[in-house]
Amino acid sequence: MIQRSILKLVFIQILSIYISFGQSGSTFSEFKVKLSRYFSQDMIEDIEHQFPQKTRFSVWGWDVGDFSGDGNPDLGVSIKVHDERRKVTYVYLFADIDGFLEQVFMQPFEFVELPLEIGISIKNSKCYITQKKDSDFWTIRGYTFQNGVVYLVEEYVSRNLLGHSLETNISFEKNESIIKVNKTKKADLDFESKFFFVPSYPRNSEIFIGYPSETKVAQVDYAIKGSYYWKGEYDSNYKIKSSYDDDYIYLSFTIQDDIFIPKECEKCNGDFVSLWFNFEPTNSTLKRIFKQSGNKLVVKEVPEGNIYHLTINLGNFAKSYPNVESIYSLEPMDDEQVRSVSRIKVFSTQTNGNIILKVRIPYSLFGFERSPVDSDQPVYIGFTAIYHDLDNEFRPSEITQIASSIFDETNPATFGELIFITDFRKFSFAQNIFLSNILNSLEEFGF
Repeated sequence: MIQRSILKLVFIQILSIYISFGQSGSTFSEFKVKLSRYFSQDMIEDIEHQFPQKTRFSVWGWDVGDFSGDGNPDLGVSIKVHDERRKVTYVYLFADIDGFLEQVFMQPFEFVELPLEIGISIKNSKCYITQKKDSDFWTIRGYTFQNGVVYLVEEYVSRNLLGHSLETNISFEKNESIIKVNKTKKADLDFESKFFFVPSYPRNSEIFIGYPSETKVAQVDYAIKGSYYWKGEYDSNYKIKSSYDDDYIYLSFTIQDDIFIPKECEKCNGDFVSLWFNFEPTNSTLKRIFKQSGNKLVVKEVPEGNIYHLTINLGNFAKSYPNVESIYSLEPMDDEQVRSVSRIKVFSTQTNGNIILKVRIPYSLFGFERSPVDSDQPVYIGFTAIYHDLDNEFRPSEITQIASSIFDETNPATFGELIFITDFRKFSFAQNIFLSNILNSLEEFGF
């Protein structure tokens, strides 16, 4: 996750550039002199030919470092075109590919007052781009370049919202989010939520490299009960994938457990999975967790809809089949919801030391006729999965609960997320630098 040290580093670099270049940026000739400390003349010429030709521009921000993880220095640069009236700088990223500096990324970034507000810092195999959107609204996005794809791996946002100091930190590598609201002179709300999100894509769609897919839960922070008895990732952990269609949600778990104890009956002790849903679709994480009351930001600590809890017995992979052991809802279910229980399907098996669990749940269980997705925008619902790990069936008090959020079942604001994603580009960013060449080749062959 993006730490404050990255933020401080970016500001230090912005300050050093300001001191070096003043408020006019530097010419490319001046910039080339600085690059000569890091790159050969041939590589500098590679860069020069990939900038706008016959266009006057100045360099306002840059950094050299390895954001591709190959051990070779890469380059990030922001430029301002002189004749352009819009308050926009263009950020270029160049990666060392077989000894040539190749452009792998170029995006415009708007600034408020000065081009210096767009900062660049390369650290930890990532290139961080800072953008000031308002006097109290900043973003930092971290990108990396792997296997011909440049993609977003982290996003940090700091802003003032209704007088509150709000910070959001999202890791698209770990599928993890941290939401913080800090006290200010104008607001006394103090809140933090830490959770994993599970991306859910249309069924049978291909997930392209660079977009988040599988969520792994294997951190002691998420051992919400019995962390003393959890010996680490090798003791127990799980991965979740999800997809959806018009009628069902599909969840797939890969569970690693060094000592698996099957539940032989409903009242028997053993390992099992529980799923919690706060099925109130929203169009953002913030709207899922917060609401506005007058001019105040309020945490949704009380459910505004129904809460559903499913307990799943994994079976013993021989005589005992997996099943939905119980279903609980905060409010009574109607007849259609009750009938939909029979449409829930559960499958489990054991392969290569892993437990594979697959679950199919109809939307009708939650009171919906079909998928809540009605546009190309992501849809967010509250969702937390828990693996209940018992290593000794004769010591039921020594159970460990590994959850996908820092979870309180009575507080929907502490749930994790299931995110329905139709258009990948509306949720994250990934760009294959060879895509245009591939498309051109396909056209040449008549495709």
